[in-house]
Amino acid sequence: MHTTTQRRAGVIGLAAVAALTLAACSSSASEDEATESASAEPTAVAADAAFPVTLDTAMGEVTVESEPQRVVTLGSHEHEYLYALGVAPVAVPVSWQGYENGTGPWAEADMNAAGDAPETFEPGTTTYDAELIASFEPDLIIATYPNHTMTQEEYDLLSGIAPVVTRPATGSDGAETVEWGVTLADELSLLAQATGTEDEAASIIEELDGAFAEVRDAHPEWEGLTSQVGGFYEGQAFVYAASDTRNQFLANVGLDVTAVEGTDAAWLQISAEQLDTTLGDLDSVVWQVATTPEAKDELEALPLFASLNATETNGNVWLTDTVLEGAFFANSPSSILYTIDGMVPLLETALEGKTAE
Repeated sequence: MHTTTQRRAGVIGLAAVAALTLAACSSSASEDEATESASAEPTAVAADAAFPVTLDTAMGEVTVESEPQRVVTLGSHEHEYLYALGVAPVAVPVSWQGYENGTGPWAEADMNAAGDAPETFEPGTTTYDAELIASFEPDLIIATYPNHTMTQEEYDLLSGIAPVVTRPATGSDGAETVEWGVTLADELSLLAQATGTEDEAASIIEELDGAFAEVRDAHPEWEGLTSQVGGFYEGQAFVYAASDTRNQFLANVGLDVTAVEGTDAAWLQISAEQLDTTLGDLDSVVWQVATTPEAKDELEALPLFASLNATETNGNVWLTDTVLEGAFFANSPSSILYTIDGMVPLLETALEGKTAE
């Protein structure tokens, strides 16, 4: 099974190759110059050939004239996508979990391989600070997974600083995308176009597809089993939309996340009286309680919680590890591999002996 260690091993391998190359090139000044002139030109030509590029985003077409050198990200995970592509943004939002450099531990290897650590800033929860963003002197601003819905006024203001890339207008299936529901492949492909790293994106997508396929091949009995990701907020249980990235993860390992209906929004709150009606027949529910540990007791105290099929068959997954919860939310290339390693054993326990009817 793919792991973050394997990605790091790749980085170490590249570093070793680079060291050997430098040692070989140091044999003579003339040799070094010849090597540089032979290799630098194709790289420059390849970079130039990717630009200008026009991207079709949810906020309209955006043209990136040349390879970005100073990228600023505004959302919670875009910087981790860029690290995986080998791009080091100059500024990123602070981590909601308090991680250094705004980056989860699962993405540190990618960050270090990409370049210098970024500056961090408070992105604001209801509006963007255009003056602060401008102070980083960006030549590209990325908000494909923003911390709040960007208004047209904000978009126009930020576009006066640098091109702004929001989520793709349509997904690879041709359908219009929904906020916070873009697939990793579609988001990564868009960011790769914006940064001239499409070959890297293709390799990453192939790796992740292979990792998910390994899980599905190991658990064919999961096909048709129903699951959902939820939690507890303001006295009510809730579940996310099927398009949410966390539910995308469950779907990618072979589970059916479409059984809960009734919302086109990012999430659906469920009253205590409707708990069994909405969630009663699910084979499993992944409950996010790591950052709100009291939620487990509150959920279990709901009168109808004991009658849920997931409760009666030990199908509830209690996500109590804060790092795993953060990786599950991040849905970046490195966090996906981390989540597979941490989440699949929990699902195996919850779904043991179950098969779809």
